[in-house]
Amino acid sequence: MVQFYLLGDMGSGEIHQKNVSKALYKNMCDKPNNIFVCGLGDNIYEDGCFSVDDKQFEKKFEKPYSNIPNDIKFYMCLGNHDYCNDTMGVGNSIHQINYAKESKKNGGKWIMDDHYYTFKKGNVEFFVLDTNFDQYVLEPKVVRAQMNFMVKKINDSKAKWKIVYGHHTWFSVGEHGGEEESVKRFMEELLKKCTFDVYMCGHDHNKQVIELEMFNKKVTLVVCGTGGKVYHDYTNYDNLDNHCNPFFISNNLGFGYCNINGNKLSLDFFDDKNKLEYSHEIKK
Repeated sequence: MVQFYLLGDMGSGEIHQKNVSKALYKNMCDKPNNIFVCGLGDNIYEDGCFSVDDKQFEKKFEKPYSNIPNDIKFYMCLGNHDYCNDTMGVGNSIHQINYAKESKKNGGKWIMDDHYYTFKKGNVEFFVLDTNFDQYVLEPKVVRAQMNFMVKKINDSKAKWKIVYGHHTWFSVGEHGGEEESVKRFMEELLKKCTFDVYMCGHDHNKQVIELEMFNKKVTLVVCGTGGKVYHDYTNYDNLDNHCNPFFISNNLGFGYCNINGNKLSLDFFDDKNKLEYSHEIKK
């Protein structure tokens, strides 16, 4: 059994992030010690951190989650707000990767092995993307290297469940929708070359479940960008195409919880008061 949480767009340092953290901690209390969190990007608003010693790490991560023990790890990915404005380069993102090295030395909870990486828990393997594919952020050769890396890792994986996650939406009924054509192209090529079960992301500050069928393959799209910033009420189903079947949408703050047991994946969404909003199940 593998159990973990989904938390995206969290790093505001504001009361909303703290309220979600309190609800998250309350939900964790009856869970086993080996749970962990998949961080879905926009870890530090508005422009990431400007050094590994930036006090924003303390204000917008360590303090809001100080109630959560350090042995519960946060496996983070990079969002657009984690880069700042830096043409064709790593921008502020490098400081989050370096912070992960310091966190590991000090027994902390922030995990980010690189811009993209993989990790395995039981019969589940996770493939963490850097979805900042815009040509003014990541050079085309860097995007291609990431594609080649992920294709090999996913195809070589013997895990029963394969979960890909990054920050940007593939399809979404939220404000960002599928506006990132570079993300669409990347994910479609990845799906064409590989088989995986779930794509998780943030970017839109809402919660969604969308079943996608493409290339005779089915993938569950999960959006959970409600960790720290209130979202205005926006829903547009015209953002989807005939590959998509939407099941759930909520603009409430909160988090997701996933329980994978054998052939069944259960996904629950909670609001910032730890109230269950929706449950979804996938069977293999």
